[in-house]
Amino acid sequence: MAADRLLEKWQIYNRQLQCMGTRRREETLAPGEYHLVVNAFIFNTTGQVLLQQRSPNKLYFPSYWDSSVGGSVRAGETIITAMHREMAEEIGWDIPVAAADNYLITPHSHWVSAWFAFQTGHAAADFTVQHDELQQVAFFDRPAAHAHLHQIGFDPYTAELDRAWAHLQLATNQQN
Repeated sequence: MAADRLLEKWQIYNRQLQCMGTRRREETLAPGEYHLVVNAFIFNTTGQVLLQQRSPNKLYFPSYWDSSVGGSVRAGETIITAMHREMAEEIGWDIPVAAADNYLITPHSHWVSAWFAFQTGHAAADFTVQHDELQQVAFFDRPAAHAHLHQIGFDPYTAELDRAWAHLQLATNQQN
C-alpha cells in the first residue's frame, strides 16, 4: 500500500500564488493550477547534511535518497507551518521555523517548491524516523550526499543542497 495520502486536501494557487480553491491530492490539476511543496536540508555543525531514504511504499521514487524532510502543503497551511509539520512528522524534530529559513521559492509545471535550510547539533540517531514515509536518515558529507541524490522529479536536488549550504553560511556570517 502506498504511503501517500491521496485524500488529503491541498490549496490550489495560480502562478502568482493567489489561492484559487482546494483539491484532493488524487485530483488532477488544470493548466495554470499549482500546489505548494516544502523541502529542507538540515546540516550538522561539521557541515554534513541529513538525507532521508524514502519508504519502499512511496508512490513516487520509492527507496530513493531525498532531501532531509519534505512534503506537500495541506489546505489551510502556510509554507512555514507545513515545514514545521513535516519536520515533526517525518523526523520528530519540533523547532521553530521562520521566514528567514526559506531561501528559494520556485515554480514547476503544476507545483511550487519552497526550499528551507537548517542547522542542528543532533546526531542522526537522535531523530525519530516515521517509518510509514521513510526507511532511514543519515548524515553525509556534501560529496557523498551529491552521490546519493540521484535526480528525482524536477527539482535539482544537488543544486538545492549547495544553495542551502550557502544560505546557512551567509546567515552565519551576517550574525557574526
